Amino acid sequence: MSSPGRRLRRVRRGFSLIEVIVALVVVSGFGAALFVWAGQTLQTAARAVQAQQRVELEHNVTELAAGINPGTSPSGEWRSATHLYRWTAEPLRGPLDQVRTFAGVGPYQVALYRVRFTVTPTDEPTAVLRLEREVAGYRQVRPRSNAPPGLRLPEANP
Repeated sequence: MSSPGRRLRRVRRGFSLIEVIVALVVVSGFGAALFVWAGQTLQTAARAVQAQQRVELEHNVTELAAGINPGTSPSGEWRSATHLYRWTAEPLRGPLDQVRTFAGVGPYQVALYRVRFTVTPTDEPTAVLRLEREVAGYRQVRPRSNAPPGLRLPEANP
């Protein structure tokens, strides 16, 4: 004989449907948050890589500007493995005589130039960076004396 109390004390096995649905909702919420976080992290990393590449290009332009003399080469280009660097220069001030020595005026004139750089990838036609730098340039306009600086050689009397 079964008593009415025994029927109520049935042993439950497994999960109910509502428990499964609640667990799926919680897990999918965590999964969605994880995907959003991962997407934002990847976007931030991509922006950091682009910023680092731009800093490297700007550093290259600064080094190139320090190495060129716009007084003797007002335009030109330099090719690296990945980029083509082009420049054009125009004088801002000058030219002025370089140094006045005891022997007179020095052989060089100096000027301040605005140098415009354009950086283009070697495999693309569009420029990725345009920068301006102010660079001092010089050029020889008179013959150099063979005497040490400040010493005037006596002129020969014919």
